[in-house]
Amino acid sequence: MLNKIFLGFISLFISFQLLGFFIRKISFKFLDIPNNRSMHNTPTPRGGGVIFVIMTIIPSIFYILLFGFSKELSIPFLLIPLSIIGLLDDQNSLSPKIKYFFQFLTCLFIYAIGNLFIDLNFLNFIGFITSVLIIIFFTGIINFINFMDGIDGLVSTCMLISILTSCIILGIHQSYLFLLGSIFAFILFNWHPAKIFMGDVGSTFLAAINISLICLSDNFIEAFNLLLILSPLIIDPIVCILRRFFYQQNIFKPHKLHLYQRLNLSGLRQDKVSLIYIGATLSLSISNIFFNINTTLLFVLILLFFGFYLDKNVAKSFIQTLKTN
Repeated sequence: MLNKIFLGFISLFISFQLLGFFIRKISFKFLDIPNNRSMHNTPTPRGGGVIFVIMTIIPSIFYILLFGFSKELSIPFLLIPLSIIGLLDDQNSLSPKIKYFFQFLTCLFIYAIGNLFIDLNFLNFIGFITSVLIIIFFTGIINFINFMDGIDGLVSTCMLISILTSCIILGIHQSYLFLLGSIFAFILFNWHPAKIFMGDVGSTFLAAINISLICLSDNFIEAFNLLLILSPLIIDPIVCILRRFFYQQNIFKPHKLHLYQRLNLSGLRQDKVSLIYIGATLSLSISNIFFNINTTLLFVLILLFFGFYLDKNVAKSFIQTLKTN
């Protein structure tokens, strides 16, 4: 236990130094200039999520050399192409088609190493269709989490909770302590008012890591229970997409219609909005660790009603925001 705590602090210290260097020396190449859908008012460097990639891949190399190859240690290397594309997108926006191609390719890799699902069998039509739908679902999660990365500290803290819970439940290799330490260090810079954003390189990498860990579950129930931890980050964009579709909006056009955005637009400070989502994610994490999937589903239902209350009584109305947007 003391060894794990020591490794966590080492990761926290190294990550803190690297993030400070990034902000001082490199961030001018990755400035996020505010636009009409931004929730911040001043240019802020993005791309800080590259620290997650560095602090996951390098320790994984050492652990492979020391203890040999394993599935969980191979995951970071499968995500390198996605991370490169994310970093390039943070510097100069890339075509959505290019980004989605690499997301799909990455999720194909994730699916291939998972324990849960049917083997890829292109000779079996039902197996092929099922596999493709699962991979598309994975890409959806990556994009949903990316959509939610719009205010300070929300996604970084929720993903820290979700990934940490997955590691605890699944007994994942301690090399992931370095990733967790890097996320914690990033939160110190990303909390409102943020000095740096994780960018696409960070949000897509964390989402893909989380999906990969969930896929290492021994059974579907365990995996689904872990996936439910991400409900606050998944349900918000799904509901938003459905409502925009209902109102005949272009669902691919940038907007400020997510619940978390409308809560902020109503006057609620960014850190308070983040704490709402963090509290919801933490409750689902606790349910995973100490209770069972029935309790987690009950918590999700309660959180849905709470979200409905916030939407109707606290957030700026969807229709009003839609007209402004």
